[in-house]
Formats: sequence, structure tokens, C-alpha cells
Amino acid sequence: MILGGLGVTVLLYLSWRPEMPPASHQNTTGERGAALFNSRYEGWEGAKRIWALEAAEVFRTADGKTVDFRGIEQIRLYQEADRILAIKADTGRLDLKRNVLTLTGVQGEINGGWLHTAGLKVDLERKAIASSHPLSFAKGELALQANQLEGNFETEEYLFTGDLEVVQGKQRSRGQVFTYYAKEDRFELTGEVEVELEL
Repeated sequence: MILGGLGVTVLLYLSWRPEMPPASHQNTTGERGAALFNSRYEGWEGAKRIWALEAAEVFRTADGKTVDFRGIEQIRLYQEADRILAIKADTGRLDLKRNVLTLTGVQGEINGGWLHTAGLKVDLERKAIASSHPLSFAKGELALQANQLEGNFETEEYLFTGDLEVVQGKQRSRGQVFTYYAKEDRFELTGEVEVELEL
């Protein structure tokens, strides 16, 4: 009887206790903000849309300094002649003061070529992108490995540097700087170039 009485008491407590509201989304400093789900975020210069981002979750801090993104399905950086630099990423953080977007787990499409890297910074003010993480870029028969990337999505010129290795068909090349001119769809490999041919 004693065990039965304890069981009933526990059941009554569990059924009558007040439900705890779900915790509000907080950033690393504990400051509250607003979270939106399956949302779109856009950047404009006057009446011209410069970029757009779609993510599973968008969180803006209460102080209005940063916006965090999770599950970024697509970022579109609009270029001339209706061209678009498209990027997917796992997470992102937009610094609203500097207008810089920092991304992790990045896959990008540059003029039909595919870029993969662990991290990428997009300076939306200067139209610049940069990565200090190992990365790969592939387009057609061209495959590239490098340690760093700097580029400008307005001029569409991208410089790959650091432990460069370029494979094109049966040719393997090494150099100091690989420059890809996306508008013209051409590239240059410069600086102590070594070429190996597979026979």
C-alpha cells in the first residue's frame, strides 16, 4: 500500500506541475533576439538588390549587431548581365556593422565550376570573397587544390594560392598563383610553374 501511495503521489505531481516554456533562442552572450525559420534575407544598395540568402533558421540578436544563419540553402550574389555567384553553407554570421558574412561548410558555383571549402568570408561592401582554408575547385576537366582564395564577385576574378596543384586532362601543374577570370572563362597559372605530363 505504501508503494502504491507513493506511485499515486508521483503521478499527481507530474500531472499538476506547471509546464516550463521552451527556452528562447539566445546567442553566445546570453542576449535574447528573434529567430525566424525557413526565411529569406536580402541586401540592397538603394533600389538595387545585391544579394539574397535563404536559410532554415535566421536569428538576429537584440542589439542588432549580427544575424546568424543555419542551414543556408542558397546565397545569391548578383553580378552583371544577370549572372549569379551561388553559394550553399552550413552556417553563417553577418556582421551588420562591417557588412561581412562569415560562412562555414561552403559549396559554391562559379560560372559552372564547383568550389568546396570549410570557410569563406564575403565582404558585401567591397564585393570580395576570401578563404584561408584548404579548398578545391573543379570545372570540366580542370581540378584545382589550393590553401587560399581571394576574389571579387563584381569583376569575377579569383586568385587561388598556397600548395597549388592543378590537374587538366593528363597534365598536372604546380605554380604560385592560379587566376580564374570567370567572365572570360579562362585561367592563368603563374610563378615558378612546373608541368607533369602523364603518358
